[in-house]
Amino acid sequence: MKSNALLFFLILSVLLFYYFLELLLHRLTLSGFRNRIHVNGTRGKSSVTRLIRAGLSASGERVFAKTTGTLARMIYPDGSEKTVPRWGKPSILEQISILKTARKEKATTIVMECMALEPRYQWASEGMILRSHIGVLTNIREDHLDVMGPTVEDVARTLASFIPVKGKLILGEEKFSSIIKQACSERKTEIIPLTKELSREVTEEELSKFSYWEHKENIALALLVCKELGVERKEALQAMWNSEPDPGALTVSPIHFFGKDILYINAMAANDSESTRSIWQESKKRYSENRTGYLLFNCREDRLDRSKLMAEEIASWQDYESIFLIGTGTKYALHSLKKECRIGTKIFNWEDTNLDLIFESLIAQIKPNSFILGIGNIAGLGLELGQYLKNRSQIKT
Repeated sequence: MKSNALLFFLILSVLLFYYFLELLLHRLTLSGFRNRIHVNGTRGKSSVTRLIRAGLSASGERVFAKTTGTLARMIYPDGSEKTVPRWGKPSILEQISILKTARKEKATTIVMECMALEPRYQWASEGMILRSHIGVLTNIREDHLDVMGPTVEDVARTLASFIPVKGKLILGEEKFSSIIKQACSERKTEIIPLTKELSREVTEEELSKFSYWEHKENIALALLVCKELGVERKEALQAMWNSEPDPGALTVSPIHFFGKDILYINAMAANDSESTRSIWQESKKRYSENRTGYLLFNCREDRLDRSKLMAEEIASWQDYESIFLIGTGTKYALHSLKKECRIGTKIFNWEDTNLDLIFESLIAQIKPNSFILGIGNIAGLGLELGQYLKNRSQIKT
């Protein structure tokens, strides 16, 4: 019995020694960064992470970034990118190795997109791994309710778990301010809000210089972070214009095929109702005067709640000609659409249809001058279809 107890004590001692050694080495890694920035929120995290990295690099800082959106990417100080290597399921522990990689690249600033959903993992990502100086909260929307819900108020409380201690929180929206303010007060963290006036300072001319469709709020939020760290607005914007968009960024692909003049607007990464509605309204404003609008809804069988919520949302819209359902588990969205849509709405169910057939079917159904808004889910068929249609685009936008 004594020998077993001694063996247990030795094993425990070794494990504790290893833990404290790893903790010490990790803290040394963190101390090498002048600025640590943690980006979280429902929508726009990846884009804002990229914009912040680009803007801060204009000051001469060596800035390393990691995104977790459509495709997890490492963005190096020189602007080059690599896919995050993964073996098995994604884990927040990969953030530790990313930090080590950033230090090997002699980065002095790290910008990381939060990859956690559950409150305990969000807390661990911030409190145990990154320990950021600045937290950036883009927005709070109705998404991932199965993990962060069941209500959007619960989503707000979950996102509050990532707020840094004795740091700064750059806040993109004023929604659920009481929840956020309480969390910041408990952590002794300063709130720096993005006001509507600051968002309006981003002009249409400045927007037009992006190679993709970027949101004013994302740009203004990134500029606010840059301002906080002493980077001039003009220099930051120039660097942002020259940066690469996220693979899930909202893009517009003009396609001319067999007498059809089509604009494909890829908004599948905006998979919550509020963001998608905003994009639809802006699309109508830009294109509906001379074009007929269509909705291309990519469904996922493992995101049935999202499909139901999105179907209920688009059923309330007007001024579209037809809805095309693609992907998997379309019957659930179809059921909600038939129940909620106005009588006479044209709905086409193309479940498990390949890309070539989807394209041919679209060409057969749409009018000569049209715009198609892709919505729902970017994962799986959404990303493939976006690339497929982009490859058939004749004009770069």
